[in-house]
Amino acid sequence: MRKMDELLKNEKVEWRKLGEVSIISKGKQFNKRDMLEDGEYPVINGGISVSGYIDMFNSEENTITVSQGGASAGFVNFIEQKFWLGAHAFSVIPDDDIIKNYEYEYDCFNRLLFHILKMNQIYLQDSKVGAGIPSVSKNELSNIEIPLTSKNTQEKIVKTLDKFTNYVTELQAELQAELQARTKQYEYYRDRLLSEDYLNIISEKMNDFSKKQYELKTVFIEEVAKIRNGKDWKSLGKGDIPVYGSGGKMGVYVDQYAYDKPTVLIPRKGSIQNVFYVDEPFWNVDTIFYTEINDEKIIPKYFYYSIENYDVSKLSTDSTRPSLTQSILNKVKMDLPPIEIQNKVVQILDKFQSLLSDTKGLLPQEIEQRQKQYEYYREKLLKFDIEGETISRQTDRQTDRQTDRQTDRQVISSDYFVILKEVADIVGVKLFDAEWKSLGEFCKCYDGTHQTPKYTNEGIPFVSVQNIKNIYGTDKFISCEDFEKYKIKPRENDLFMTRIGDIGTCAIVKNNDNLAYYVTLTLLRPNQNIVLTRFLKYMIESKHGRRELDKRILHMANPIKINLGEIPKLRFLVPTIPVQEYIVSILDKFDALINDVSKGIPKEIELRLKQYEYYRDKLLDFKRSN
Repeated sequence: MRKMDELLKNEKVEWRKLGEVSIISKGKQFNKRDMLEDGEYPVINGGISVSGYIDMFNSEENTITVSQGGASAGFVNFIEQKFWLGAHAFSVIPDDDIIKNYEYEYDCFNRLLFHILKMNQIYLQDSKVGAGIPSVSKNELSNIEIPLTSKNTQEKIVKTLDKFTNYVTELQAELQAELQARTKQYEYYRDRLLSEDYLNIISEKMNDFSKKQYELKTVFIEEVAKIRNGKDWKSLGKGDIPVYGSGGKMGVYVDQYAYDKPTVLIPRKGSIQNVFYVDEPFWNVDTIFYTEINDEKIIPKYFYYSIENYDVSKLSTDSTRPSLTQSILNKVKMDLPPIEIQNKVVQILDKFQSLLSDTKGLLPQEIEQRQKQYEYYREKLLKFDIEGETISRQTDRQTDRQTDRQTDRQVISSDYFVILKEVADIVGVKLFDAEWKSLGEFCKCYDGTHQTPKYTNEGIPFVSVQNIKNIYGTDKFISCEDFEKYKIKPRENDLFMTRIGDIGTCAIVKNNDNLAYYVTLTLLRPNQNIVLTRFLKYMIESKHGRRELDKRILHMANPIKINLGEIPKLRFLVPTIPVQEYIVSILDKFDALINDVSKGIPKEIELRLKQYEYYRDKLLDFKRSN
């Protein structure tokens, strides 16, 4: 019998309504015009995301919320910090009497309620009523049934479901970060490929291998393409021709087309940066232009990549709603190499686009599957409906699919690195080259406050050399007024480095939350185009980094220290960004292994000690003879 079967076998369950086991409250309205850009507390209202920020709160951390009104009515969330609960949301707080009577742990029962409500989210969303602003009634929410089990069973259920939730969240962050990194690489090489310098270089190279003389020209758009307006589609009949607006396909299909050759669609109003390459018949409305491209002069796909690379936002004629005109677009200049070179550029960028598309396709699949696994087990656990054989078969199928997707990701990752190297070679970037640089060439260094702070009970977290291992776990705070005196405030991807006593230990700033820092730390702000923050951390903490620091440490001082002016003089061998990313991915895996070992060794020691005690007692348990 499987563990889940064993967990829930013969479990006595008492079913109570949510309104009987919790306090359900509605929030208080806070006008959007009164919200602050730099407010400390988020406003949670009827939507999925934060509505804004203010400087006060009416709800404590670790509170369940349910959107009450609007398009997202029924959405269930768990807010881990103090916040303001708006008028279009409910809070759900465990009832103290239930906690006492059943001897539950508050946090555990709170998480159980969250998982149950999350399981019922679709039901709540389907139950909303109202023609104008749909809403979920408090009565509907109150009637959701809650299983009350033994304390032990409840804890095991919550522990299991929290693991699934955390895994889905971590996976989503990991995959999104991977996609973001690849997109940045694509944009970097796209910019290089379409630059005048590169196009001149490749023209010269191709001249060496042929009798043709390739020349890079600069042309106006009107010399290679005619920009055409769109028209309304409502008078047309239904068909299979897609209709495009400024946001892309509108989900409408008609029986006529405006154009049937490869083209680039350029929004006229709204999201003007969103250009589209279309090689099928289409209809376009008046918020987006299409282009009749002279393919004897320019390849349509090359035209698309050139426009995509151009910052058309600076051409807008309206500051409130971005707008473009034909006359302005016609006078946009672009570099025009010969057709042969255009083809080469398009081939490379197409490869990138294909790989990015594959990755984007995998992301939702991977996340969706993890979510389905979580929902499946959640329902089994919370409905107390156990079918061991069914679970087993389902799990096997899920494992097979997971393995297949993992294999796909590995193949894509491998392919991506191959193409990355190919592109790097073509554009003249030596992927595995590195050059010596002083830290000051790619990084700004800032000093912490020299004044002994006046600590407060709450406010802005204050970090020093003592907190470097856990900068977000400090128990020291300063006032907001004192923090305002800081000229340089930490931001995401900055790096703290200790410079007094324990010198050279680093911590990465993970977000833009306010952090105050003492003179025992220096704040490093690397240029991300040259050095990745995580790579810089590994460099500083390496043997070479330690040696560089040691040259400049004032060993006679008590405690030892390094002056701020010496830190920019540190010298490191800096490879290209793709190589840094590759190295960081390997070192991160080692870090994870080390952390696992640091947790595993004490456990191993504990088990060995128990073995010793068992055999010791056995050996020394001499039986007395009668």
